[in-house]
Amino acid sequence: MLKTRIISALVGLPLLFLVLIKGGALLTFSLVALSILGLNEFYNATKNIGIRPFKIFGYLSAIFLYLIFDKIKFAEIDLFVALSMLLFLLFLTNKKYTLKDYAVTLMGIVYIPLLFLYIQKIRCLPHGLYTVWLVFIVSWITDTFAYFTGKFLGNHKLAPDLSPKKTVEGAIGGLLGSTLASFLFVWIFPQTNITPYEALIVGSFGSLIAQAGDLAASFIKRNCYIKDFGNVIPGHGGILDRFDSILFASPFVYFIFKYFL
Repeated sequence: MLKTRIISALVGLPLLFLVLIKGGALLTFSLVALSILGLNEFYNATKNIGIRPFKIFGYLSAIFLYLIFDKIKFAEIDLFVALSMLLFLLFLTNKKYTLKDYAVTLMGIVYIPLLFLYIQKIRCLPHGLYTVWLVFIVSWITDTFAYFTGKFLGNHKLAPDLSPKKTVEGAIGGLLGSTLASFLFVWIFPQTNITPYEALIVGSFGSLIAQAGDLAASFIKRNCYIKDFGNVIPGHGGILDRFDSILFASPFVYFIFKYFL
C-alpha cells in the first residue's frame, strides 16, 4: 500500500509542477477535470443513501465557473445565487427530485468546483507562482507527517466516530511538519513576499484547516457508508480522498494572502 502511494506520488508530482508553473489554460483545464471527477465521486456516494443529485447540472456548473473566471467581474457568491435559483426552477419542473436532491446537488458545487477555484485565484495573485505551493505544503506535508507520527506514536484517537485510524499524536505531528515545511519554503523562496515567521502562522493554522477538510470528507464517507470515494489514484483512492484537505486549505491560503498579508 505504501509502495503504491509512493509510486503514484512520483508520477503525480511532476504533473503538479508542470500545471502550477505553467498556469493559465492548463491549470484551468486541470481544475475543471478534477472538479468533474470529484463531483462524480461525491454524487455517486450520495446515491448510497437514496439521494439523486442532478449530476449534469453540477458538471455544467463546474465548467461554467471556470469559463467565466476573471472574465466577468462579480463575486462567486453572486454566481452561486444565480445557479441556485436556476437549479431550483429546474427542480420545480421535475417531480421526481426531492428537496434533499436539490440540497446535495448544490452542496457538491460549493464543496468541489467552487473550492478548487481558489487554487486558480491564488495562482493569479501578484506572487501566486510561489504562494500557491503553500496550499500543497500545508495539506500534503500535514498528511504525511500525521500518517507516520500516528503510525509510530499514536495512542489517543482523534475522532473515532469519523476516522478510527486518526490520532491526536498524528494531528500534532502533522501540524508541526506543516509549520516547519512552510517556514523552510518561505525561507528558501522569499518570492512569496512574506517573512518566514508569517509562514509559521500560515503553516500552523493551515494545517488545522487541512485536517478539518480531511475530517469533513470522512464525515461524508461515513454518512454514505463508503470507505473511499473512488480508486482513480492507486494507493490514494479517489480524487476527493487525495484532495480533501486541499479543498479546505485553498480558500484559507487565499484569504490570508488577499486580506491579511
